[in-house]
Amino acid sequence: MGHPRGLSGGLLAVVALVMGMLVGGCGGARLIGTEQEIELGRQAGEKFERTNGGLDRDPRRVSLADEIGRRVGAVAGAPPYVAYPYEFRVLANDQVNANAFPGGLIYLWRGLYDQLGYDRDQLAWVAGHEAAHVARQHGVRRIERALGYELIIELLLGKDSQREIAGAVAGLTLQSYSRDQEYEADRIGLEFSHAAGYDPTAALAVLQAFRKIQGKDPSQLELLFETHPGNTARENALKAHLQRKGWSGRYYRPSG
Repeated sequence: MGHPRGLSGGLLAVVALVMGMLVGGCGGARLIGTEQEIELGRQAGEKFERTNGGLDRDPRRVSLADEIGRRVGAVAGAPPYVAYPYEFRVLANDQVNANAFPGGLIYLWRGLYDQLGYDRDQLAWVAGHEAAHVARQHGVRRIERALGYELIIELLLGKDSQREIAGAVAGLTLQSYSRDQEYEADRIGLEFSHAAGYDPTAALAVLQAFRKIQGKDPSQLELLFETHPGNTARENALKAHLQRKGWSGRYYRPSG
């Protein structure tokens, strides 16, 4: 890999050393700052939006996204989490999916609404799950690992690669998260939807709905809630968390 444009070998070595210290330091130090994360996520999201159907303008779907997004976003942006400027949009795409970009831009795809019957509680858990990926910085940390030092250094130094990086981020957003990250987003999604005033047990209905889709047409699942770690394992983990919290609802009532 060559040197970034305009960087001397000595300066590159210094910056790379600092970055190496950040990566290996205690507490999981960040390479990309919060303001850069927000800007990068917005640029990548808008690029993604243009190439995947654009925005859906249906008043009912947009109204639900605004209502749920406002409530879930307020919870997700409260301490101890970073106060990202969450924005929930509806993507004009009939696949059953949702995805989040670093910094708080989240898309609920049009097909998701029909599959979940426009149910507020179920949509709220999906929104909470995606917000959890943002709040726990799963996406931006994956970007830091995937893009390599050269592009990150240019971003840090204010070079002209931000659009190039945004294009790469737009592709990375639909890649699978790790097993542990999915479990964490499931659990924190429960916390967010409950705190926002929705029925957290609706998460189980969502996974059951995806189980049915999986049997008919796995391709529709794309990368949302695919069997990694698996719907049964995820349902069991969600039930265990609901049990610990003592939360009951329409779809589940803990025993004992």
